[in-house]
Amino acid sequence: MKRWVCLLLLVVTAWTWADEEADRIHATEIGRRSVVSLRVYRNQSTRPGVGSGIILRSDGFILTNAHVVEGAKVVRVGLPGGKQYNGRLWKTAPDKDLALVKIEATGLPVARIGNSDQVKLAQTAIAIGDPLGFSGTVTVGTVSGMGRDIKIGSVTYPAMIQTDAAINPGSSGGALINLSGEVIGVNTLIYNGPQGTRPSQGLGFAIPITHAIAVAKTLVSQRPDSSGKPWLGVVGDNLSPELTVAHNIPARRGVMVRSIVPGSPADQAGMRVGDAIVQCDAKSVLSLTDFLSQIAGHKPGDTVELGIWRQGKKTSVKVTLDVASQ
Repeated sequence: MKRWVCLLLLVVTAWTWADEEADRIHATEIGRRSVVSLRVYRNQSTRPGVGSGIILRSDGFILTNAHVVEGAKVVRVGLPGGKQYNGRLWKTAPDKDLALVKIEATGLPVARIGNSDQVKLAQTAIAIGDPLGFSGTVTVGTVSGMGRDIKIGSVTYPAMIQTDAAINPGSSGGALINLSGEVIGVNTLIYNGPQGTRPSQGLGFAIPITHAIAVAKTLVSQRPDSSGKPWLGVVGDNLSPELTVAHNIPARRGVMVRSIVPGSPADQAGMRVGDAIVQCDAKSVLSLTDFLSQIAGHKPGDTVELGIWRQGKKTSVKVTLDVASQ
């Protein structure tokens, strides 16, 4: 009799584990569809910061943390399927550490929004994001604390959800979901305690989604921070006599391309570092200021033809401008 009871318990336990695993897998499949990766370029740098975001609306509104996009010049948004967009920084709420990014897309997979007021201590929590640049990473843990008030710098985070699901740099702005695949929080920070204390382990915190959605609704209704200016994606200098000699360029005026933002319109058009831009739509480029003025006279979506010198040869490239994030 005891043997049969033990066998029955083992079978029931196995079924329970199998059900829980199936629930986790199903929830993850739902949650990952609406979590995007963010690459944030600051001060024309070609090395981006890394973050995550949550698709709130099918027409391209994405929720993330304000600290993820702070100081951003360019925000590149990567969808789970691999498609890339240039994001427009719509509006930020620095005191809430929340922000909205807008991409020009339709039919996007919208996140399932849960009710963070109903979250229970010790329930399963799944964090989805882009830690250290590893897109779509999933970590599983529990809700290990509720209602945590944390102050970091000038930002006070009220009633945070604490979790031991691993959160790392780049996870910020990603989703904390439940076993129904519903977002219950916005992964925001790892808390290391007061300055000088030993770094903590397993102390990740998320902004409750009920609070985040209320802030997002306010941000959507406001005028965007960015003006939708055209963006090319190059960093350049005025062409100098030294550069013309060094690069075998038979032109006295123009712009030397110093760096190109990966995934930018210039990158996609095949422009290279070392190209000398001497014409824009058949009009001479006299200086960097002149070139920027010519680009500013266009709209996102316009195609411009650039005359360039490359390795001693004259050629041209057609570039379709994108929208600037700021």
